[in-house]
This record gives sequence, structure tokens and C-alpha cells, in this order.
Amino acid sequence: MKKTKVLDLCLCAAMVALHIVLELFCTIRIGNEIKITFATLPFLIAGMLLGPAWGLACGLVGTLLSQMLTYGFTASTVFWILPGMMMGLSAGLIYRCLHRKTERGAVAVTTVVSYFILVIFNFTASYFDGVVIFRYMTFEALLALIPFRLITWVCMSIVYTLIALPLVRVLRRHVHLAA
Repeated sequence: MKKTKVLDLCLCAAMVALHIVLELFCTIRIGNEIKITFATLPFLIAGMLLGPAWGLACGLVGTLLSQMLTYGFTASTVFWILPGMMMGLSAGLIYRCLHRKTERGAVAVTTVVSYFILVIFNFTASYFDGVVIFRYMTFEALLALIPFRLITWVCMSIVYTLIALPLVRVLRRHVHLAA
């Protein structure tokens, strides 16, 4: 196995571990459907630094493990794994297309779009979990949450961008020095 592949695997494993710690210990829940967390930031970073395949893998493993630790395996587990996977995948694809122009712009656009994709997939997971499978909420109640999710998206996109800008710059420098 090449040295860079081992480094990529180690960074991905570190991002998965960071996700689990952030998910379990640094999440603010508001009711049953709204949560404020930085747990998906590692998927964003993994996608930008390692590429779309690693971002997807990091999102898959991270959300699967945190789902197993929090809720166990349920009928809706697959739907709750998709948002993290899609965030990591989209971050890798978008950043790969944009990073040659300007680092700041690429990180900002990647963060905003990837977080919006996360919001869409979280909404979809909430729909299948709450309305279709377990029926603990109505579709109308889910629709009423859209303004809160959009406000959360805007706020968290700004915060994620402010955190990701220096983090990507520093990690990129150290990852390339080690390789």
C-alpha cells in the first residue's frame, strides 16, 4: 500500500472518530427534529482534503457507527446514513472542481452547497423516518420545520465556512508535507 493511501486512511479514520465524538458529546437537540451540531464538519473536511470517494466513505462509516451507538439498527437507518455520505461526496466533487481558482471561494462555495445537500437529505430521512415508517409526525408538521431548517442552514454554513477555511489550509499543508 502506498504511503499516501495510508495517510489518507489515517486522516479518514481520524475524521470518523471526530464525527462520533462531536455527535455524541457536542450536539444540541431542540425537540425531536432540530439539532445543532458540528458532527458533519469532518465529512466536509475529508471530502475537500481527500476527494469525493474518501468523503463518501468517511460519511458512510461515521454516520453508520454513530447511528449504531445512538439508536441501533432500525428500519430507517439507511435513510439517516445518506446525509453524511452525500455531504462528503458533494464536498469532494465541488471542491475538486473549484479549488484551482481561489482557496477561500472554493471552501466557501463547497461548504454552503454541501451543507444544503445535507439539509435536503436530512429532510428526506425525517420524512421516511417520521412520516412513512414510524409515523410519529404528520407531513404538515414536517413541512412546518422547513423555515427552521433553512435558518439553521444559513447560520451553520457561515460557521462551518469560518471553521473550514483555516482548517483546510493547515491540514492541506501538513498532509502534503507528510506525503
